Amino acid sequence: MARTQPIYRNLSEVDPTPCPCGESRRIITAADDAIAGLHVTHIVDAEAHYHRNTAEVYYVLAGAGRLVVHGSAFELEPGATAYVPPGCVHRGEGDFTAVIVCVPPFDARDEHLAHPGTALPRPSAGPVFRRLSEVEPLRSHCGTSRRVLTRDDDTVAGLHVVEITEAGAHYHTRTTEIYHVLEGEGRLRAGDEEFDLAPGATVYIPTGLPHGGAGRFTAIVVCVPPFDPEDQIVV
Repeated sequence: MARTQPIYRNLSEVDPTPCPCGESRRIITAADDAIAGLHVTHIVDAEAHYHRNTAEVYYVLAGAGRLVVHGSAFELEPGATAYVPPGCVHRGEGDFTAVIVCVPPFDARDEHLAHPGTALPRPSAGPVFRRLSEVEPLRSHCGTSRRVLTRDDDTVAGLHVVEITEAGAHYHTRTTEIYHVLEGEGRLRAGDEEFDLAPGATVYIPTGLPHGGAGRFTAIVVCVPPFDPEDQIVV
């Protein structure tokens, strides 16, 4: 059963775990009964691998390199975003740090190395790649939003980068959100709880839970499924 209470964690509180990509801090996981996971991963020349059941979204925080997805190579820099559908063989080249969103949450049994000569799955769809600088800012209920991945992309998750100045209380009847703070400070109220925000803070907001923010901060906001304005109910 999907959880109904928020999750609040700081990146500094999460121990790193070695992985085929490098080293990952797994902030939101399947153990949380969440519908999506969120990791911050330092990638150094990752091994080619794929997931049969998991879609991933990469958002680059720092460093540079390339992401090779199903034979296509995408140049990476901070603000670059890539959607990797299930079945797509992919690997990161170079040295970079990225937020990685997993839908459903990461399962080690669903991580398969793509050894030469092995039979590979058929991708469920093609990848999507976009740079933050290519996305025009929009005024939103929370402040200013750059909607990098949206429902028009036919992805299982949306990703926005939002400059939040004052977000009035609202909720979503179908959408779960994850906030990961990039810069600035503020507070986020979720249900009856209130959380202090600073860079590295992550808050998971389940479907139906009223929430709102105050202060001045910039956050990645992950939406599962992608944001639908008709699903935002102001309270």
